[in-house]
Amino acid sequence: MAQIQWLAEDGANAVDIMNLALKRSQRELRDAADLVGVSYDPRIPDLVQAAEIPSNPANQFINSHPLLKRLGAPLLATWTGETQLAHPTLTAAQRFFEAAEDKVVLYGEPTYRHGAGNPSDRSPYIAFELMWSAMDTFNHLMNGQPWSEELKRIAAEGGLDEACPGSDLTRTPRYR
Repeated sequence: MAQIQWLAEDGANAVDIMNLALKRSQRELRDAADLVGVSYDPRIPDLVQAAEIPSNPANQFINSHPLLKRLGAPLLATWTGETQLAHPTLTAAQRFFEAAEDKVVLYGEPTYRHGAGNPSDRSPYIAFELMWSAMDTFNHLMNGQPWSEELKRIAAEGGLDEACPGSDLTRTPRYR
């Protein structure tokens, strides 16, 4: 969703950077296939690698953190929070054990202590916010932005206007 939003805002620069990322992933795919001896048709990877793409200050946005930081606080906060529990991190590992004075208790499922609450309780709202943001981005890409009024209504009913005080829920103030 963030890359689509970036594409809507930056157009050709985003395309160039996404193509650079494609070159890298195609090279990594080719290296992995070569390592295990998998045969493949080299025409497409060769064409991708031969493409000349000029250097661009926006190259940093190939990586998620700089891109989300540029797009704004709500997306960066959501991504940072979700990845702490969804990826193999110390934060996620801590949900599976508790150290007591003389023992360590292991849990078979994530356990949330100390009044923090279960973050999955926020998941429906986070999913709604991300889906709304994606639809807002698609609206921005369409001629005449036909969904604008409906998206404003949905945002207000879903509480997005409260999450972004002072925002008129248009793309520019919301994420910059």
